[in-house]
Order: sequence, then structure tokens, then C-alpha cells
Amino acid sequence: MIKRTAFTLAATAALALGTVTASPAAADVAGFYKGRVVTVMVPSGLGASLGLYARLFSEHFGKHIPGNPTVILTSRPGGGGTKGATYAYNAAPRDGTFVAEILAPSVLAPALRNTKFNALKLQWLGSMSDRPSTVSVWHTAPATTIAEARKKVVIMGSTGLGSETYLVPKFMNHYLGTKFKIVKGYKGGASVNKAMEQGEVQGRMNYYSGWTTVKAHWLREKKIIHLAQYGPAIAGLDSVPKLRDLVTDPEGKKILQFIEVSEALGMGFWVHPDVPKDRLAALRKAFMDTMKDQSFLADAKKRKTPISPISGEKLMKIVAAGLDVSPALVTKMKSVFGFKK
Repeated sequence: MIKRTAFTLAATAALALGTVTASPAAADVAGFYKGRVVTVMVPSGLGASLGLYARLFSEHFGKHIPGNPTVILTSRPGGGGTKGATYAYNAAPRDGTFVAEILAPSVLAPALRNTKFNALKLQWLGSMSDRPSTVSVWHTAPATTIAEARKKVVIMGSTGLGSETYLVPKFMNHYLGTKFKIVKGYKGGASVNKAMEQGEVQGRMNYYSGWTTVKAHWLREKKIIHLAQYGPAIAGLDSVPKLRDLVTDPEGKKILQFIEVSEALGMGFWVHPDVPKDRLAALRKAFMDTMKDQSFLADAKKRKTPISPISGEKLMKIVAAGLDVSPALVTKMKSVFGFKK
């Protein structure tokens, strides 16, 4: 690992004889991180887009953290991202040396079922990009339009109950009358993609950047067909219907808005609620400085990973607003998704 230095958000710049003097707070943060290891955790397999973004991030993050820490990458897949989030919330270090990437739909899980983490208490560093999504099928699937999916069974691959690979097909079955059969238990998006290619499953929900970064050749070769899109509009997919236009039930529209918190959150990173505020401020600044780093942006372009950063402060507001749902709507969602009431 290459160790690099930078400055913190808490630093108070003072120009004196052409030099910059760091504040005591900045020195304290740098002193804490000096000689330490910062772990970045991916809550899925490393082979899909989540791992690709985390790898890109971790390669450049270290040079913007004060004190020269080494940055390493680890993976904890399972449960649609809830396994990794649970570990990061309950077992990982709480001192600012453990940064968790979010599999965005897992922030919805605590509202729907028992989890051992509180999504409203996570301290967000920022997001690399929002993530509009598609519901897509293999080109040989028995249904390649929503109308056909209302008449024919299509097998959809899923990583687990906390994932949109499960939530969205269930939602569409309820409000659009599709006949998706959902097979759960895949370890990550790469495993679902492999299952599609091998004919085990016939489709999946996926973030569009997951297609463009990891399976761009599938797009070029027209191996997959998009049935619907949701979240921010996707450039170039004007002919693909939007879920918000297909769903007419008012309650269904509210549930869709709840789900789309995930798309707004996108490639987010967070630390434990107990991380001291001065270290949180330093990590937030380091995150946003990374997003502006020219070498980082060059690597992102090379890897075809779109970057549209969102600050940690803005993510806090997005999550708080999106998860502010009534008890009645939560009860309805549990019924729609088949969770225990």
C-alpha cells in the first residue's frame, strides 16, 4: 500500500510567511491516523460494480486522509448487504478506522424487518454517484416486455430479502401483475450475472452502472433487455418505461418513493455513529477531496465508472427524509414484500 498525506476539514488555515499551520484539532486527527490501517468494507462480492467502485475509491482515498494511514479493502457479502452492514455496526472498530460501503437497499431493511443496525444513525461520508436502476432480462427469457411478464413466469435472481433484487420484483408482482419467480441466496451481483448467463435465472434488478461498468459487452451485444427503469432518468433509455409511470395505485407510488431512496443514495460510504466528530469531519473532507482528485477521475474514466459525488451532509438528509414513513405504510409494505408484521 502507498501511504500519502493530506489535510482535514477541521484544519484552520493560517498564512504566515508563506506557510500553512494546521490547527491543534487537525494535528490530533493526523496523529491518530499515523501508522494505522483504514479498512474499507464492501458488503457484497468484489466482482460486481460495488466492488469495482470500492476498489477505485480505496486506491485513492488514503492520500487525502491526514496522518498517512494505509487503506485496505475487505468484503462481507450476504443478505442483500445487511450482513456487512450488521458487522460494521456491531463488531467493527468504531474509532474511524473502518469505513463501510453501503449496498444501498439495505438502508430500507430496518423499516421492514428486524435488523441489528439503525440506518438513521449511520454517519455518511458521501456517495460516489447516485444509481438509477433497471429491471432486465436475458435476451432469451420467456418475457421481454412488461405485458408479456404479466402472462409468463420469469425467474429472477436475488441476493436476499434486503436487496432490491428481491424488493422490486415483489413490488412489481403486486402492483403490476407480473409473474416473477424470485430465487434468493446469491452471494452478489456477479453470481446473479453468472446465473443469468448459464440459464439458472432469466433476469434481475440491477443498477444501470452495474451493466455499463461490469457487463458493457452485454449491452453492446444486446444480451439483456430492459423491462423498466426507476430512480433518476437514464440517458439513452427513453424507450424503457419508468416504474413511476406504470404504477397507478397511490399507495404503490409511495412505496416506490421509499424504494428509490436507494437510487438517490447510490454508492454511499459511512462510519459508525460513535466515530468522533473531528475524525468524521476529516474523513468527509478526504472523501470529497478524493472525488475531485484528477488521478482518481482519470482512473474512473478508464474503468468506465461514472462519478457524480454527493456530500455526506446531503446523504444524511436524503436518508432521513426517505425513511420518514407512516406506520400504516410500513405495515402495507411488509404485506407486499412478504415480511412478518
